[in-house]
Amino acid sequence: MAVRRVESVQVERAADELLVVKTDSLEVHALNQSAAAFYELCDGRSSKSEMATEVRRRTGLPADEEIVDLALGELVEAGLVAIDDPEPRSSITRRALIRRLGLSSMAAMMLPVVETILVPPVTAAAPVRAPVPAPTAAPTPTPTPTPTPLLPAPTPTFN
Repeated sequence: MAVRRVESVQVERAADELLVVKTDSLEVHALNQSAAAFYELCDGRSSKSEMATEVRRRTGLPADEEIVDLALGELVEAGLVAIDDPEPRSSITRRALIRRLGLSSMAAMMLPVVETILVPPVTAAAPVRAPVPAPTAAPTPTPTPTPTPLLPAPTPTFN
């Protein structure tokens, strides 16, 4: 099985992730540390067992070929790698893999993850200009009430 990275991508490292930009589409893929390690090992020469061993060295994950299958499945689905002679894909889920290997929550977080982000086209990314409201006339001042003179109170008359 030969797994190769696709061409027409730009790769940039950001903190502990790898950002892979597909230049022919509007997609950016964020690969966590272990997915990035698998991606870098997709050179067309590395076997599954070699990948598992190297990822164990880099991340501490168990050297298990089903972890390799999980990573390659995500990378193929994202369109970042191509497999020359694909074997039947493993149908193991992330949850089943965590249970089978008895991974702690910290180790489970290290399983390979490929997140896809859609980037808006440049024309859509242009700043939106809000319509400028028409100027309003100066407010009319409220008239000041004129004071009414107080009349003296009528005096009561007694008969």
